[in-house]
Amino acid sequence: MKTRRLSLDRQLPGWGAVSAASGVIDTGGIVCFPTDTVYGFAASIYCRQAIERLRKLKRRSRSEPFVVIASDMDIVEEMAEVVTARHRRVIEAHWPGPLTIVFRASPMVPDYLIGPDGTVALRIPDDVLTQSILRACGMPLAAPSANVRGQRPAVRPEDVLREFDGKFEMLLDGGRIDSPEPSTIVLVNQRNLTVLRKGRVTLGRVPS
Repeated sequence: MKTRRLSLDRQLPGWGAVSAASGVIDTGGIVCFPTDTVYGFAASIYCRQAIERLRKLKRRSRSEPFVVIASDMDIVEEMAEVVTARHRRVIEAHWPGPLTIVFRASPMVPDYLIGPDGTVALRIPDDVLTQSILRACGMPLAAPSANVRGQRPAVRPEDVLREFDGKFEMLLDGGRIDSPEPSTIVLVNQRNLTVLRKGRVTLGRVPS
C-alpha cells in the first residue's frame, strides 16, 4: 500500500481534500489529519475491519477502546445511554473542544467500540478540518492519536510517515501543530468528576 499525501490549509480546507478523505473512510480505509489537538487517525465506527487495523497500528488491545469524535450533540445523545444535567454543564463549558467525556454506551454503539465497563468516550472537536471531514462522512469516527501506544503524539506529517508510511491510505498534510496536547479525558458521575487523562483542558469542580 502507498500512503497518499495531500497538502491543505487547516483553516480553509478545500472540498477536494475533504471529499477524498471521506471517500477513503466511507470505503473502510484509514485517514490521518491534524486535529484541534494532535495528528490523529480516523476510521468509520461501523467498519470493524478498519477498527481492527487501527488497533494493530496503535498496538492497542481490545480492552482499550478508541475515542469517538462526533459533529454535534444529536450524535452524542444517540451514542450515550444517558446525558445527565452534570454532563450538560461540563459540555456547555467545554464543547466543542479538546475534552473527551466517558458515557455509558447506548445500543447504537458497536460492541467492538465499547469498553469492558460498558462505556464509550466521546468528543465534539473545535476544528474546521475535523468538522468538515465529520460532516462529509455523515457519521462519528474512531479517532485515536497517530502514534504507537506509549509514544509521543505526532505533531508533524513527517512524524506520522516515519512510523506508519504505507500502513494507511491517506495523510492530509496541514503542517506542524504548534501547541500539541491531547484531549483531557473525564468520567462524570453523580458525585465526582474523575480525570482519566490529563490534557489541554483543566477542570474545576462541577456543581451537582
